[in-house]
Amino acid sequence: KHQQEYGEISHLPTSLFFYGLKLNEEVLVELGRGKVLIIRLLYRSPTDENGMCGVTFDFNGQIRAVQIRDLSVKPTRATNRKAVDPNEVGTSLQGKLSAIMVKAGDEVEQNAPLFVIEAMKMETTITAPEAGKVKKVHLQAGELVEQGDLVVEME
Repeated sequence: KHQQEYGEISHLPTSLFFYGLKLNEEVLVELGRGKVLIIRLLYRSPTDENGMCGVTFDFNGQIRAVQIRDLSVKPTRATNRKAVDPNEVGTSLQGKLSAIMVKAGDEVEQNAPLFVIEAMKMETTITAPEAGKVKKVHLQAGELVEQGDLVVEME
C-alpha cells in the first residue's frame, strides 16, 4: 500500500527515509546504473496557521520548492470542507468570499450568479453549473477561502 501511495522508495538511504535531511545536508540517491540524484535541502520556512511549510531543495543543480504539511503542528486555522460531489459548487481560486447571492431554498437557472470571490483586487463571479434548487449555503460573505472550498450545495 505504501508503495502505491508514495512510489518506489527502495533507492533512498535508510537514514534519509526515517530522519530526512538537515539544512544544507546533501545526499546521493542512485536510481539506476549511471543515474544519480544529488539532493540538498536548502530552506524550510516556518509553519503557517494552516500547518503548512515551504521546503526548498536543490536537485542536481535545479531548485525545487514544495509545500508540505507539518504533522508535528496542529493547524490553528480551520479548513473548510471541499466541494467533491457534482451537486456541490466550490471556489475556483483562493481569496475572500465578498458576496453570496443565494440562500437555501432559492431556485436558480443555469449560469445564475451564486457568489463572488475577491482575489488580488479582482472579483470573480461563480455561477450555477445547471438549473436547480439551493439546498444549503456553507460559508458566509467575508470569509477567506482556499481553492475548492465548498460554498453552495444544490439539490
